[in-house]
Amino acid sequence: MKTLSIDIETYSDQPLAKTGVYRYLTIAKRLNEDGIPSRFGKQWGQSVISKILSNYTYTGNLILQKTFRENHITKKTIINNGELPKYHAEDAHDAIIDIETFQTVQAEKARRAARFLKKPAPKKAYPFTSLLVCDGCGKNYRRKVTKTGPVWVCGTFNSMGKTACASKQIPEETLQAVTAEVLGQVDFSEELLRRLIKSILVCNGNVLIFRFFDGSEITRTWQDRSRRQSWTDEMKATARQKALERRNQNA
Repeated sequence: MKTLSIDIETYSDQPLAKTGVYRYLTIAKRLNEDGIPSRFGKQWGQSVISKILSNYTYTGNLILQKTFRENHITKKTIINNGELPKYHAEDAHDAIIDIETFQTVQAEKARRAARFLKKPAPKKAYPFTSLLVCDGCGKNYRRKVTKTGPVWVCGTFNSMGKTACASKQIPEETLQAVTAEVLGQVDFSEELLRRLIKSILVCNGNVLIFRFFDGSEITRTWQDRSRRQSWTDEMKATARQKALERRNQNA
């Protein structure tokens, strides 16, 4: 069998999709145009090219004992991650791709993959992140966006419900207003919050205990929003529409 040698430089400067599929299709097209048949005499496709360029076995060499059986009873196949020795057999069979080309391909694939590697987006930190502590269960409060706007809710209550923690959620605008008052400001200041306040203990009865870095504490009670205040413009419009529909039905 003849060794299939592919000139990587021919394709290295061509534009690629993020998965590199365009390159595989280009190589397959070239092989088909040159009249080189596949193993079963069919047309080349991108999946076959990808397999050849990714499988070390096609270089004519073998890595033995990449897997092993757990035991003779379960006969479960396990990937060998160092539990047993592996063996390298050179020139075990005819090569489809020479080792130099194979290694060049792996380096090129790694280079191109790095270009499109997405960095994980950093978690956004909000002004009260890690500051609010539930007096009932000791968990931190987290920010949650609801239909009526952002609120801060105990982590236990949010994940396990009221039976696990009977705390209340606090509207963010209410929390900011109370914090501004405690800091002696007209408007809320994140910079002052982080510089002066060490933590905020959230207690039953809408009580907030602000603990400062200097050891002092200030206690404040926040007021629940009225039903009218908690409605958004969208909720009000929906309610008006439903009321209109009921009146039309009763007319």
